[in-house]
Amino acid sequence: MSLVQTVTLAPGASTGWHYHPGRVDVIVLSGTLTRTLADGTVEVSEAGQTLVEQAGPGFVHVGRNHGDVPVVLVASYDAPDGCPLAVAVPTPQWSG
Repeated sequence: MSLVQTVTLAPGASTGWHYHPGRVDVIVLSGTLTRTLADGTVEVSEAGQTLVEQAGPGFVHVGRNHGDVPVVLVASYDAPDGCPLAVAVPTPQWSG
């Protein structure tokens, strides 16, 4: 199933830890998105940049808006039929 949707993170908001059953292609329309990956790597994407979130439980991450303006994303999901767009997971122990 393919689906495109706009996602908005208010200042201070978080997506919660999760993964996607299918690949997600993202365009950052405004704000600065900070993602922490399962291995502790931090990736920062600003307005005008794109990113890809790979599929599967090996690609757990959390997105956060540390800024003072909303982060607005356009996300194109390529999820397998019958699967959710995202699967919530517990916070990794190392992240405190």
